[in-house]
Amino acid sequence: MTTTQPGGPNTDTASQPARDDVPRRLIVTASVAIFAIRDWSLWVLLRDGPWGPPMRLVLGSESVTDAVERTIEALLMWPVKAPLIQMKAGWQEQQVYVWGSTEQGSAVSLIHSVLLRANRDELRPNLRAHSVPSLRVGWTPVSEIESNQRALDSEVRPVLRTALHTLCSQVQRDPEIVLRYLADMGENQGDWWSQERQEGKAFTGKETRPMSILKEPTPGDGIITLAEAALLYRAFFPVDEQIDLSNLRRRFLATNRLELLDEERPVRGRELDWRRVSRAYRYQVANE
Repeated sequence: MTTTQPGGPNTDTASQPARDDVPRRLIVTASVAIFAIRDWSLWVLLRDGPWGPPMRLVLGSESVTDAVERTIEALLMWPVKAPLIQMKAGWQEQQVYVWGSTEQGSAVSLIHSVLLRANRDELRPNLRAHSVPSLRVGWTPVSEIESNQRALDSEVRPVLRTALHTLCSQVQRDPEIVLRYLADMGENQGDWWSQERQEGKAFTGKETRPMSILKEPTPGDGIITLAEAALLYRAFFPVDEQIDLSNLRRRFLATNRLELLDEERPVRGRELDWRRVSRAYRYQVANE
């Protein structure tokens, strides 16, 4: 596998040194912008420091999709079927460093935006001591990035902006994504993030707890309200963006996935004025 820089000359492989006959590790990187909803707001998993999404070099023997899956598995406790949606956000060029060597240079990165299923975002322990620096990560509120409270390297800010735009555009086109996420969300979603944030702890994922006692969360019961669906939809967009709530409710109902129940339920959400009851619906999963 070989590549050429856009607009650059094609070099005859035979004239290359022998080491260049082997697929090089600086061909392409897979950067994975992993998003999740916690505390009714959008969060993104970033490398430590002022850097961007988790990244893995794509070796000559694997595909970019394989590299994305390996990255997710290295970071998360329950990677199997963890992504709710996964989208390719486009190509970017980055400076990369080959771990364990002095070699560094420019590489083209394929950015994937991943929205995790509800409650599938617990990090593996000891990530801050990971042997691969680009997999030392922590969760950051997207709102902090948008308000410049979290500084990002100038080279990676466009990467994250592209990934975020890709995710938001998909949610805007297909609001059923919100219904699926909400139907899968447990009642106590978000608690441990809030506690660690208040205590000033790093988001390293319960490092003191043995992995053997961590159990994969069970899916939600599929019962939702339109009020909390609207609140969750808002989480994907900047706070100052205007949203037509009446039209949004009609779009939710137009999915034909909601069965009206003869009951009311408390509206989940973080804002006090949402702490009320509303008509309940059951989200019906499409037959595959």
